[in-house]
Amino acid sequence: MKKMEYDVVVLGGVAAGTSAAASAKRSSKNLKIAIFQKEPYISYGGCGLPYVISGDVASPESVITLTPQAFKEKKGADVFVNHEAYEIDFSRKVVYVKSEDDEKAVVYDKLVISTGASPIIPPFQAWGEDGIFKLRNPDDAANILNYIRDKQPKNAVIIGGGFIGIEVAEALKKRGLKITIFEGTDHILGNIEPEIHEEFVTSVKEKGVKFVFETLVKDIVKENGKFKVITENGIFEGDIVIVSIGVRPNTDFLRNKGLNMSKNGAVVVNDRMETNLRDVYAAGDCATVNHFITKENVYIPLGTTANKQGRIAGKNLAGGSDSFIGVVGSLITKFEDIEYAKTGLTLQEALTKGFDADAVFVKSESRAHYYKGSKKIKMKLVFEKKTGRILGAQFVGGEIHPRLNAITSLIYTKGTVDQLRNMDLAYSPPFSPVWDINLVSATQAVKKI
Repeated sequence: MKKMEYDVVVLGGVAAGTSAAASAKRSSKNLKIAIFQKEPYISYGGCGLPYVISGDVASPESVITLTPQAFKEKKGADVFVNHEAYEIDFSRKVVYVKSEDDEKAVVYDKLVISTGASPIIPPFQAWGEDGIFKLRNPDDAANILNYIRDKQPKNAVIIGGGFIGIEVAEALKKRGLKITIFEGTDHILGNIEPEIHEEFVTSVKEKGVKFVFETLVKDIVKENGKFKVITENGIFEGDIVIVSIGVRPNTDFLRNKGLNMSKNGAVVVNDRMETNLRDVYAAGDCATVNHFITKENVYIPLGTTANKQGRIAGKNLAGGSDSFIGVVGSLITKFEDIEYAKTGLTLQEALTKGFDADAVFVKSESRAHYYKGSKKIKMKLVFEKKTGRILGAQFVGGEIHPRLNAITSLIYTKGTVDQLRNMDLAYSPPFSPVWDINLVSATQAVKKI
């Protein structure tokens, strides 16, 4: 077994790992750093993969940011792709990694765990057959595109109604497929407000997508070139299947080694990305993150968070001092011309967390009513009754991204509905009505305080 020594060893690349390595090198140019990445890719934009399938992104290669060689040349870290960490001795500071050709014992001074997460794949009989896919990396997108080109499927089945499921549904519909989405709960898109959910689902149904709610998929088999989706409510057929029911942290090899982990296996970190073990940091989809409002460790795996956590981990391990104030769960997606966005807590979440909360639900337009192209918007604003502190908001409709970001900014300053209603938001007919929906919601909320 080959022995290697580095000042900093980073397990995993993509968002968190590459950010950690680059940040550490910027902070201390003399550090000898190595990244060990299980996949052949070191840096890519996973959020763009559904749009590769739709054709809005030119090719799977388009989402690749840096090749291993380019990363080494530009950032100064050694990169080992197709290398998987399978064992760690934290007391001796040794990581054991393997590739097809050899195994290595890598001694470190500082360690960053950024091993990411993998899609949850139930033990379906059909898994491994051509035509049933996950979507996690550029290879997955390429395989789906090749299958569509070669087999010309007509009916797609998507298991899971989360953000990836909805975005893949849009992509496959754009390719001419008929879509059926199976969801085990009574709603899609996670913690979505009921009024917002009704609007979004109704719109997507009108565009031809079929939803099968409260239906667990028990098994999937492939017979005579067709997939049979076996559920508790019957058997459905499809020509192509996408499984997108969620992810779990890639941390099984870290269990029972003294590292604090959450129930789902995410590594628990503080606001400096430090674990409970000395000189060991974690970041990205394998780690927890602090929720700014509730002050709890939560698991919200997003690329934006991974990049921030990685940057902070790299800076701190190199002797710097930086911290992450946490997330508020901001998310946005769309299906064709209907958009959905959320930030902060839902009303039910706020009540469950002990806030004396209330909410208002309002409707408006994205532009002046007389200006062409105006889109309908509906919004639910959640706030604390005693103080007026804004706790969350959700939007559905069109041109909602800037409205969401305005609310997110206020949440981070513990802003109130009274402050929001008096804000000098920019106005011009092509961009908003005189009374923007954020102002309308705040005005209604003030009446309930």
